[in-house]
Amino acid sequence: MNSNYDANMVYQFLTQTPESALRKMLVDAKFTQNHFTMMMKIVRASNEDQFCGHFYNSNYPKSKFTAAEINLKETFWSSCVLVLNQHGLLSPAQKIAA
Repeated sequence: MNSNYDANMVYQFLTQTPESALRKMLVDAKFTQNHFTMMMKIVRASNEDQFCGHFYNSNYPKSKFTAAEINLKETFWSSCVLVLNQHGLLSPAQKIAA
């Protein structure tokens, strides 16, 4: 579960940054082109609230994923959190004081 992070900020960054720049920044040996394509499918298939739900619950929208992407489903969200953290794109969720 990824509730320690602010998924809204991630969604905003992913939707407002050109895909080519995101690809250059994020794709590497551990976060492959298949990871990237899968992430972009999730972003495109979701509005901000839906994306946050998928992010926090480590689940997926109803989308057509390739066989290679389906093979990533078990580890996709942990890989995503790792690469986003490496690039300083995850902010801790702000806890609202009671």
